[in-house]
Amino acid sequence: MSARGYVQKTVRLFSQPVILFYALPWLMILLIAGTLAQKHLGLYAATQQYLTAPFFWVGGIVPLPGVPVVLGIILVNLLFKLFFKSPWTPQNAGIIITHFGAAFLFLGMMLTAFFSDEGYISLAEGERAAAVNDYYLREFTVLKNENPVYAISYDDLYPGKKIHDDTLPFAVEILDLCRNCTMAMQEEEAGDSIPRHGLAQQVRLIPAPLEKTEETNLAGAMLRITGADQEQDGIHISFEPLQNPPQITDGEESYTILMRRIQTGLPFFIELVDVVRTSYPGTQMPQSYHSDVIVYDGDVSWQTRIEMNAPLRYKGYTFYQSGYTLHDGQEFTTLAVVKNAGRAFPYIAGLFLSLGMAVHAVLRIRTKKSGGQDRAF
Repeated sequence: MSARGYVQKTVRLFSQPVILFYALPWLMILLIAGTLAQKHLGLYAATQQYLTAPFFWVGGIVPLPGVPVVLGIILVNLLFKLFFKSPWTPQNAGIIITHFGAAFLFLGMMLTAFFSDEGYISLAEGERAAAVNDYYLREFTVLKNENPVYAISYDDLYPGKKIHDDTLPFAVEILDLCRNCTMAMQEEEAGDSIPRHGLAQQVRLIPAPLEKTEETNLAGAMLRITGADQEQDGIHISFEPLQNPPQITDGEESYTILMRRIQTGLPFFIELVDVVRTSYPGTQMPQSYHSDVIVYDGDVSWQTRIEMNAPLRYKGYTFYQSGYTLHDGQEFTTLAVVKNAGRAFPYIAGLFLSLGMAVHAVLRIRTKKSGGQDRAF
């Protein structure tokens, strides 16, 4: 077969309407299944399994196309049909524009499925941050004078794992690990001569059942530090909620050992000036929250307000007011942060769809008035 024949065969294959006929129902099935699965799996697990995975595995053996792949198939089918099989005539201008709108819509959905990021920032009044915490992914990290020098994903940890790194003047052994932990009183064990430090002197971590909402799980680890010095070597606890995590000093250097959510840096700083909670009159039920923040970007800074229905949008990031906490007399705000590479595409698609339908309606009216025959594809 000649090259021209292969091209024609490819065009016929990818422009068949039957592709859309089967792809749309399967897409609807995945969306419905993912929605229903949230009750049993939780939002994060259901989203990962049904909505963002490239392939959906039936019984863990048979792979079927997932939502991102189905969206890509629909987009390719739509473009092949538009460019190779549709008559590009003035009479079909409205339908062509409408198809471009649909293509932008599916392209935006694909970008959102593959490249969108979500996280949060928790700030006390007067505190600033330039990093977003992931809702779900965790890491074991060591800070040197408050700057990260070592990090490893929680998924790469296991009991017995030993961490030796040239950036650390000590070694770490993972004694025990749990993705969702609670604390129990430490029991003295006969013959246990390993010194314990900090919280590990009173308590130990024990695994708890995983919560359906992954972001509410609290990960932690029992650690054994060696190679520091006689006063610091021993067993420590690294636990997400700890306000005072283990610290190891080496001369003038200070190392902080953390179990925390993975952080993604922002290209600017955001500082909380004030957070206010408004309650319904005569009750303690919250009615609304708002946060007054200052954005620092290089030599430029300005103050703005983030409210529940009025987010801050800057450099592709959107900051939503999502929570308020009062702890030990200090007010904290929680800002949900979303970076969506496909955020603008629904607006572009909407403009194309509206324009296409308007043009198509005008052309049909003109065709009927002139006594001609309306042609569509």
